[in-house]
Amino acid sequence: MSALFAGRAEEALDRLVRLTEQGHEAAHPTVAVLAAPDTAEAAVQAGQRATAEEQARRLRRWAERTGAAWAISATHLVHALLASGADAEKQFRLALDVPGARSRPFNYARTRLLYGEWLRRARRRTDARIQLAEAAETFRRLDAAPLLARTRAEQELTRQHLRRDSAPARDTGAVLTPQELRVARLAGQGLTNREIGAQLLISPRTVGHHLANVFPKLGIVSRADLARIDFGDGLHLIG
Repeated sequence: MSALFAGRAEEALDRLVRLTEQGHEAAHPTVAVLAAPDTAEAAVQAGQRATAEEQARRLRRWAERTGAAWAISATHLVHALLASGADAEKQFRLALDVPGARSRPFNYARTRLLYGEWLRRARRRTDARIQLAEAAETFRRLDAAPLLARTRAEQELTRQHLRRDSAPARDTGAVLTPQELRVARLAGQGLTNREIGAQLLISPRTVGHHLANVFPKLGIVSRADLARIDFGDGLHLIG
């Protein structure tokens, strides 16, 4: 999913469809169902509508057989991604209103993010801000750094005033912890979470946790913004 969340839809789709290919070593019917919302989103972004429709059918069959709230909600979400206008909004609302859907906060926040993106594209900025703020709070709580960055980028596009945990100070030590500063500096140099973890002897997940704290502290929304920051004696935007 990292490729999808990073905006590389075609790469993500190429990997995800292998879950459904008979004879492929990665094929697994249950995992394919669980990954169906990801596959559908990647397919829509890559312009592969037929593949997204296939994922909707897979989810619907699972939902009808199990009655699982997450599957019912995900089915509506995929239909929303495939629809337009009032039909799309109806499906987004149905996805959010499924009883029990909130029991999976990551999935629920992701639906809010996609709904917020749709609202922003429909030029309904005020409505978009509500959905995006809720999504951002959940992703922050879950340490979901890639989706938190994506959500905050959307919030910027709605011209939403983002909550700052701490205003940028002249001394970086007053803003970031020593470990956060080390992680931020390496991320700004273009290193991946795995590469940063290897250098600092911490897990990639811990790296993601630190970056999720760094972004709001520095008032930025993505890793690309880190490359514009001078992590010297003070904190200065470059260019």
